[in-house]
Amino acid sequence: MSLWLIQTKSPCMSYIDNGFCTPSPQPRTWKGDHWEGYYNPWLVTCPRHFQQTTSSIGHFYYDPGADMLRAIILYNTTYWPSWDAQRLDFVAETGEWFNREAVLARQVFVGVWGTAWTGKATMGSYNKIYAPMKTSTEIKELNSLTMEAVAGGWSVNPYTWNPKSQYGFAVVNRVDNLLAGVGSWTMDCWSGIDATPVRFGQLRLPNVLDYLAYENRNYCWGITKDGVIVKADYKIPRWEMISTVQNPAADARGYAITFDTRRKRVVVFRWRQDAADGACQNQLEFYYPMVNPARLTQPVPVTSLRAGNRIILVSHLIGDAGEGLSPYTVEGEMAAPVEGQLITPFTNTERSGKAAFQYQAPPDGPVTETLKINTTVEESL
Repeated sequence: MSLWLIQTKSPCMSYIDNGFCTPSPQPRTWKGDHWEGYYNPWLVTCPRHFQQTTSSIGHFYYDPGADMLRAIILYNTTYWPSWDAQRLDFVAETGEWFNREAVLARQVFVGVWGTAWTGKATMGSYNKIYAPMKTSTEIKELNSLTMEAVAGGWSVNPYTWNPKSQYGFAVVNRVDNLLAGVGSWTMDCWSGIDATPVRFGQLRLPNVLDYLAYENRNYCWGITKDGVIVKADYKIPRWEMISTVQNPAADARGYAITFDTRRKRVVVFRWRQDAADGACQNQLEFYYPMVNPARLTQPVPVTSLRAGNRIILVSHLIGDAGEGLSPYTVEGEMAAPVEGQLITPFTNTERSGKAAFQYQAPPDGPVTETLKINTTVEESL
């Protein structure tokens, strides 16, 4: 499996522009309720002429109810009190900045607590937002606009499980009572989180994680600090794919990832270094997951080879990461001379990539038969 870059929105956002270069502030003076000429003087040193710069990506997630990509961005600012926190909404289909005017007018302030108190949030079961808490060891349901914990909402505490655990990233599957959590270099997979949690598997990460995102009841996506993208089946558990962002560059200061469940594609928020004049260069990247079939294995009989019997032969369609591919149609044909009968001339691969054929052996033997199989893969969206 690989990722096909289908669109880049760069820059995807902008800062409040002074319209001119502001000299460095003079010594600070007291204005009755705040100091003036003291906050972040490096921000307004020529040639920079913007009132903001990105301090961090608080949260990034897909909101299926609104069909929006939402980002909570923390800013360093030249205005009091030297920081800001705004919720940016992007149209999920195009990446257009939906609430640009409101954000630049500083009208979508969400407060710092939704980021200061919570870890990285992602969508989960029932289209709700979940995140580990920074002020405790719990994982809680969040308000999708303020990112603060919902009073009386769903929560679990992995620190009370065996072994005791604490996570900075988590994917919640309440339907199957599963949870995938990352605290360091491994992804822990838990079952029975509504009763007696059991850690049934772990996956080693290729690098330090920057963000974790929910896809569905089986899969989740992660992105590391160096731009490596991984897809995991946290039900088994196993890695389904390891890829990377397009053109990873040294100016990337961080990444966030989410999964658009309506269009079945991955969206990456790349936090990039500002331009020399302070202009924002952050961007959205849209990727479509594409499987890369690498091998169709030789059919192998899995039942007794006896005259007159109906014999089942199994092949597997395997991707370049070793994963089984489905659904694909595999066609079969008996090579001449033919004495028996192929009951299933075509079949569809199952989730593991398995393709099964049935062959009716002739009543008299022994005989030698050859089964030829093939499949067609179209490289298109």
